[in-house]
Amino acid sequence: MTTEDIRLVENAILKRRSVRHFTSEKIPADTLRRLVKAGIYAPSGSNWQNQRFLIVDQPEELMRLGKHRFVWPYKNANLERVKKSHPGGIIGNATAAIIVFSDSYQNDRRGNGEYYIWEGLETQNCSASIQNILTLATALKIGSCWISASDSMNYTRLFSGKSWRSVLTGYEIPECFKLQGIVILGHPKSYEDGYPAGEKKHGATIWQSTERKNVDFYLINQKDNQKYKENSDPIRISILDKIQVRVFSRLIQIARRLSNFCDRKIHSIEIVKYLDRNSEG
Repeated sequence: MTTEDIRLVENAILKRRSVRHFTSEKIPADTLRRLVKAGIYAPSGSNWQNQRFLIVDQPEELMRLGKHRFVWPYKNANLERVKKSHPGGIIGNATAAIIVFSDSYQNDRRGNGEYYIWEGLETQNCSASIQNILTLATALKIGSCWISASDSMNYTRLFSGKSWRSVLTGYEIPECFKLQGIVILGHPKSYEDGYPAGEKKHGATIWQSTERKNVDFYLINQKDNQKYKENSDPIRISILDKIQVRVFSRLIQIARRLSNFCDRKIHSIEIVKYLDRNSEG
């Protein structure tokens, strides 16, 4: 890569902002496929390549999805009034969305019962894909926002008391797919000093500036072991306390193993059903 290439990549990373207000200008289908391709080329643990993508760009469908996944980020907003003025929520504002899934079957090809160990890679892999999509969108001057979405949001206010599968019944989504996130896209309406209008502060419940601090603030320093030893008092624990801690620790280990065993059994049953359906089709 040339120095100019590096500068352009760095600029796309540093200039990325979460955008939630868009114009009505459509994003071409080939551009959406370019964004998905960027997601495909993200790294994945054990090279599972288990990221999957659903492109939605019909206005009425975006409004429908936004109605079910309704979250409004602005502090002190009157939600009832907002729902009338913006029935599609944030997703309904967009001109396109890329919904990201993980294929859990691809994450268990070892078949050795260790799925629960590697399950976290599904979220990590999809997160890498989403970041690639956001970065390329910025380089293409397309506004984007990463919206949280997962199985844990099922039957909560975040999915209007429904499951995400019931919202996406019109799509061919295998049962072994897990929802990992949504990226909304569109051409930004306006900017203020390099930030989307009204977006210098953001937060679900606690609002804070979206501007980043200097690098030193985020770096973890090596511990000064000698200083740590001098300033720390030895912790004295009674024999009874030690026994209680060991007993509780052992019970927790047993509970985790039982949970992992049940998880593996359930996962195996789901995979068999999935393979049976595919073989019949």
